Amino acid sequence: MVRPALILWIGLPAIMTIALLLVSYEVKQLENQLVNIESQRMAQQEEIHVLHAEWSYLNEPKRLAIRAENYLSLRPISPEQIIVGPDVPLIKSAFNE
Repeated sequence: MVRPALILWIGLPAIMTIALLLVSYEVKQLENQLVNIESQRMAQQEEIHVLHAEWSYLNEPKRLAIRAENYLSLRPISPEQIIVGPDVPLIKSAFNE
């Protein structure tokens, strides 16, 4: 006849061992996910740095001035083009009638 205490002393360590193995496998899986997420974060951070550098290059004032002059025929404002506030003509609109 098997005593209940013997079943407890044999069964409890077996259950604890199985539980410990399951927890350790889950922890390893979560660690792998963390490594993957961290590598994705680093890749995105590098992409952001590249995009900032590209943005800085594309918005360089000298480069933009050359492009504007070549493609838009824009020139610097002359003093004759500046109008003081009271000299601006009033425009009647349909809403002010």
